[in-house]
Amino acid sequence: MSLLKKISLNNYLLLFIIAVAATIRFWDYSSMQFMHDELSAVIRSQANSFSELIYKTKTTDVHPVGVPIFVHYWTKIFGTNEMIVKLPFVLFGLISIYYSYKIAEKWFNPTVAIFTCAFLATLQFPTMYGQLERPYATGMLFSVLMVWCWTQFFSCLSGRQSSENSKNKYAIGFVLFASLCTYNHYFSLLFAGLVGATGLFFLTKENWKKYLLMCTAVILLFIPHISILLFHLSIGSGGEETWIGKPQPDWLITFLKYLFHYSIYVYAVVGILFLASFYFRSKEKKVFDKMRIVALVWAILVPCLAYFYSITKTPVLQFSTFTFSLPFLLMFIFSFYAELKTPIKIGALVLIILVNTYTLFAERKHNSLFYKHPYEEMAIVSNNAIKNFGEKNVFVGLSAINGFVDFYFERHGKFSYLNVDGSDIKKFIAELEKVSSDYFVAGNLNPEFVQVVKEKYPYIVSKDEGFTFSIYCFSKKKPANEKKENIVFSETQNIYKTRFWEKNYMKQDSCMYLDSTQEYSAGFSTYLYEILNTRHSILNVSAEIDTKNDPSLNPTLVLSIDDGKESIVWRGYEYSWYSKQPGEKTMVYVSHLFSGLDMKKHPYAHLKVYVWNRDKKKILVKNLKVEVVESNPVIYGLYEPVE
Repeated sequence: MSLLKKISLNNYLLLFIIAVAATIRFWDYSSMQFMHDELSAVIRSQANSFSELIYKTKTTDVHPVGVPIFVHYWTKIFGTNEMIVKLPFVLFGLISIYYSYKIAEKWFNPTVAIFTCAFLATLQFPTMYGQLERPYATGMLFSVLMVWCWTQFFSCLSGRQSSENSKNKYAIGFVLFASLCTYNHYFSLLFAGLVGATGLFFLTKENWKKYLLMCTAVILLFIPHISILLFHLSIGSGGEETWIGKPQPDWLITFLKYLFHYSIYVYAVVGILFLASFYFRSKEKKVFDKMRIVALVWAILVPCLAYFYSITKTPVLQFSTFTFSLPFLLMFIFSFYAELKTPIKIGALVLIILVNTYTLFAERKHNSLFYKHPYEEMAIVSNNAIKNFGEKNVFVGLSAINGFVDFYFERHGKFSYLNVDGSDIKKFIAELEKVSSDYFVAGNLNPEFVQVVKEKYPYIVSKDEGFTFSIYCFSKKKPANEKKENIVFSETQNIYKTRFWEKNYMKQDSCMYLDSTQEYSAGFSTYLYEILNTRHSILNVSAEIDTKNDPSLNPTLVLSIDDGKESIVWRGYEYSWYSKQPGEKTMVYVSHLFSGLDMKKHPYAHLKVYVWNRDKKKILVKNLKVEVVESNPVIYGLYEPVE
């Protein structure tokens, strides 16, 4: 009983917050699958030697080697099951909440600390990144531990000098955790540098020598990694640029929308709490209190540096850039509060938890989206089809990195599959010609490849969709429970339909003859808003092209989108890629997924579809068709609004 009496109400509230955070993170824990980056890291960590591990990490992942080394030895001892691999990262995330409380309480007061930790416990951003086997939960933990030691070393808020032994303890802690930051992630390295530089403003004649020695020790401990850092800088605009676009000017607003669940309810709670803080403002602290300024600078400076680097050199800015400074962003938002009376504080805490957890599960659909990922789902769907229809009657074609689907063979059963090269449709068509099975499982194939499959397998038995994946099971024969795709627009070129179609060169209802005088066919033309319901749609274009037995001809089916004079998309698929025999009649396809197109930025984007008669010879174009199919609405749902 004496121990319970010593525990303050605020500590009980903190324990309650951590319990809520643990419940959210461990809920249905056994169902979590590896994301692409996690699975890549686990496979990469299975090295035969330390030098091989460092080489593989250095050349295949643009991150420091700290977390890969940890994962290598952790999986070597405990195995590669998701529950085991993710466990330390989830625990690190929970410990981060505790130390965020300690910092906010020391810098400001328990109310600020409670509000900060309530959001860390229940928002999707820290929840998701706290469940990933990646350098985010570790980075947040190392960052707050570093800042806690930094704070204690300077004793900048208490006004009391700690004992020399205590100073030494926190000095060693700062060096240790700052060094761990430098080996964890390059943005946690930058954050450690920012914290170290901030300390220069708190130097006194009593502590300056020791503090400079501490910073020097961190730099010296990073020396073994400098060659790897220089190598990663030298590859510059390599892999990252292929999938991370340059950030838009409103990137910070977009992040804040994402952080607060794209939800009017969370916006309202944050807005009300922020405005109320001026009514309940601490009279002891000035508006420009030094620690409030520190919290704001620490919250946004590293992401700002990432933004300018992204627009001037290589795109690197992602939402995850905020992971290491997120606690300080939340501290700043609530930093104006004085210590509140207990009923008000508890009421606000309950409101935060109820609204955030409701929107996390009901609006953001966190578990259903985050717990399922492409590679295990490919294994599950493929094995289900094999069990239902027989192994000899099912052909599996997957777009997967070598070894990624194979990782799940031991769990779900081994099967043979074609690993589809998404850049070589001609090779895929040749492989498809050899297939005689009645069923075809297509996992994450490009839309053009799916159109080719539908020629031979026109019926859908099943369709599984989730974050970054769509997996079909197609059939030659119509199943009893056929799945239908939602076609929102479909038209084939016809002389009597003139709203979207040009009449030029029309000889019959749906035929066009082109010759040496006609480099471009008549085509389809419209504004996108006229044919799209949502941006989560696929535009499928097809045409039967006959080169009149001339094997040298290679016309191209073109899909182009522009906004005034600005070209947004240009996709051209050549006749030769699809033709099984040069000179024969061939169906040619081109598709485009609109999820990556910012319709708000381009409200009047204009679509044009036509055949490019690049050789200016006689060709026949029949049945030029434009179709819009409603696609996976949650393909990017972990980061975008869920529609």
